Amino acid sequence: MSPLLWAFLLSIVINLRAEPEVSAYENCFLICVAKCMKSDKGIQTCGEKCREYREPNLCKSPKCWKKCKDLKDSSENSSEDFKPLDAPFNLSAVYNKNMFVDIHWDSKEDVKVFVVQFKRHSQEEWDVSDQLIVNQNFLTNFSMKDADVCEPLDFRIGGVSPKKGLGIFSPPATILSPEPDLTHLTHLSSTYKPPDSNSKYPNGTIEIVMTYDSKEWPLGDEDLVVDVNFHNVKCVKPDFLGSENPEFYKGPRPKTLIGIASADYMYRECIFSYGLQKVSSTQCKKTFNFDTTFNILYINCSNVINSNCALETKSKGPVCGQVDNFKYSIQNINEVDWSNPSSNISVNVTFEPMNKIKKDVLYFVALYGTAEKYDNLEKATYMGVNLTTEMGRVSNCPVVEGKVNHQSELVQKCINSSGNSIVISNLRMDTIYGVTLCGVRDPNNLEFPLLNAPKSVKPKADMIYIDSDVYRTSNTWLFISVGVGLLILGIFFLAYYQCKREKQWKNEKKKLEQSHSAAYSENRYTDLPKIQDLWELERRNLIIYHEKQLGSGAFGAVYLGKLIGSAKGSQAAQSTLGVNLMRVENCEVAVKMLPEYADHLSKQEFLREIGLMKTLGYHERLVNMLACITDSEPYCLVMEHCSDGDLQHFLKKRCEYMLKLENEGVEVEDESVDQEMVMTLKQLLMFAVQISYGLEYLSQKGFVHRDVAARNVLVHEKTSAKIGDFGLCRYIYAESSQYKSKGGRLPLKWMSPEAIRHYEFTTKSDVWSFGILMFEIITLGGTPYPGVPPEDMLPFLESGKRMERPDNCPETFYSIMTQCWEQSPENRPSFSDVRQLLARQLENITDEYSYLKLDAGKDYYRVDYDKDGEPKVETVLVSA
Repeated sequence: MSPLLWAFLLSIVINLRAEPEVSAYENCFLICVAKCMKSDKGIQTCGEKCREYREPNLCKSPKCWKKCKDLKDSSENSSEDFKPLDAPFNLSAVYNKNMFVDIHWDSKEDVKVFVVQFKRHSQEEWDVSDQLIVNQNFLTNFSMKDADVCEPLDFRIGGVSPKKGLGIFSPPATILSPEPDLTHLTHLSSTYKPPDSNSKYPNGTIEIVMTYDSKEWPLGDEDLVVDVNFHNVKCVKPDFLGSENPEFYKGPRPKTLIGIASADYMYRECIFSYGLQKVSSTQCKKTFNFDTTFNILYINCSNVINSNCALETKSKGPVCGQVDNFKYSIQNINEVDWSNPSSNISVNVTFEPMNKIKKDVLYFVALYGTAEKYDNLEKATYMGVNLTTEMGRVSNCPVVEGKVNHQSELVQKCINSSGNSIVISNLRMDTIYGVTLCGVRDPNNLEFPLLNAPKSVKPKADMIYIDSDVYRTSNTWLFISVGVGLLILGIFFLAYYQCKREKQWKNEKKKLEQSHSAAYSENRYTDLPKIQDLWELERRNLIIYHEKQLGSGAFGAVYLGKLIGSAKGSQAAQSTLGVNLMRVENCEVAVKMLPEYADHLSKQEFLREIGLMKTLGYHERLVNMLACITDSEPYCLVMEHCSDGDLQHFLKKRCEYMLKLENEGVEVEDESVDQEMVMTLKQLLMFAVQISYGLEYLSQKGFVHRDVAARNVLVHEKTSAKIGDFGLCRYIYAESSQYKSKGGRLPLKWMSPEAIRHYEFTTKSDVWSFGILMFEIITLGGTPYPGVPPEDMLPFLESGKRMERPDNCPETFYSIMTQCWEQSPENRPSFSDVRQLLARQLENITDEYSYLKLDAGKDYYRVDYDKDGEPKVETVLVSA
């Protein structure tokens, strides 16, 4: 290629690169501004001075445009002028504390003027009309337009030279759309408001005012919708209605939220946890979630403004779902057109109030509506059906009348009550309905539970289902019925004649049998016996020592007993261990006995525990079932007897003994020391391995224990640990891999974060509890999380805090504990992994490292005891 042709092509390329990305007159305007600012004049002044160069009709000829009219002369048109300015680089954009944007960039050349262009991220074209001209390499406090807040904004920057004009634009950078920054949700006040005629709370309300801090939101605070996570932790006085949590809305003052709650929370002295949950932008149609930091709020008579507690005459609310023997019958059965699915059907519902509510209830109200069946069999047993839509309410009391008796007390009575029955109308065939029966104790308090609200605790709803196939009839069937009736009548007369003849034959046969009965007595047949439960034990074969109480379980007390003979369940045992256990005769046993006065729910739970024990099978690390008594009350569960009681007491006694030796300066090797009361690290590791082995077996069988703790592990002959108390154990593989609790009194310090927050229990939540049990073992029955109240456990754990490594705890042992306490359940090890890791440590431990040195000053060695001398277990009553 010739040198002349090469120079020509190169000049074309240079000219193409130099072509600015703005119009010719806009480029002339920028050159004018750059020239002007060389004289240290401001942008505004130069912009006014150069306005004439921003006109599209500035020039008429290419020569004029090339010189920008009179801005350039011939001396400025060297070949170097055609090389455009390099693009700026290192672009950055950050939001400052006022929610404005600070933009920075760098430039290779000494450029004093820059053009900044913007466009929405979803657009193709750059918005030249709103470009900015600046005289430094930064732009502070840039404010996005309202329309641009909801979407990322792209920007690019080009330098301007007095000779070359606008250079190459930088690659685009992005300003992310802002997110609301809310912090420090703070409780301002709780104020009592008396009830009015329109209030759904007959005892008044509590107005709860919250405030929050936030950076200025570009669209204004009125654009934001703030959601509060407001959770009832516990109340001193229980509530069976499931009072609804307050919903918060924007207050009249900026950055305030107001929630309205029932005044019952004040009377019941309740504790709540609260924190920011999420915030939504109305204009952007976006929701932003927060890592909630919880605070504690106490609502009681002493901290509520204008409290009326001194004047309180609080009426009793209704009690719901406390009835037995629920039955129903169709009233208008002959009037229903069973071929028409829209036919109205009326049913008469009958029931029996439970004894504990009979004397307080004036009358009953039936809350009914469409429902669906629970997938979980256990829920169906205790909750009936899931009432999803409330259709109406009917009562069995038309009039309530109040009279003053001789003691000047107002006595209210139901007039013309229909007894324990209620008529429900306008039902349809082949539809599942739920009925919740509520007993009204005071007509002034009709605060019924919200049955179809997800935040309320639902009482039991009994099912009504009218199957049309059962009742559907036709004229054809009527004629058939008459014909069949006549046929039956004819058969009756024939049968009567035949029976008369047969009776005579039987009398003769009877005489013949009596004469030969002695000779053939050995050949007579007997009735077949009923099929018996091999686990069932006759009460006369069990001696219970009521004066020797061993402890208590989830239901009932546990006593020492003696089995007379052997248990018949050996025939059902499926392992050598089971057979050997069952064949032992006249052995000591542990008997868990349910009191005769226990309510229906407790009995059902106790029978469920017995059924679960039958399916568990035998394992050397479980407290195995030997027999049961369920044919008559009181119900009994007969189990292996472990000689040394529960592990918590076992370790605590040895801790106290060893601390005493430490205080008196006695060495553990001294001859006067009772070696059975001295624990070594090797023994503690042995207990941990044994317990993990039992929990591995439970998890493989598909069970979640839900209460893994030292108090529920029993010790036999001072060396063998067995898992006991299966009252809270659940089978989880039938429907899902988790069990959701309905609440109750729960030991929060042993529970995983997901179990505390959602009441969901899995094998991995058992793994977390086992980590706490390992802490109890290594501290000889120490108290977990000393100094942390139960109600503070969830924020403590969700902030990432864990218990520190205690004394005498090897790093490898503590490492397993922390693995069990991983925040995400998926990251926790399986019980098989835990057992293998502990077993490996046990193999490697040496006797020199075995003896423990205890420091009496550590908090976890201090255990509080109740009035019976039992270690206190801090629990909190919660409702799911």
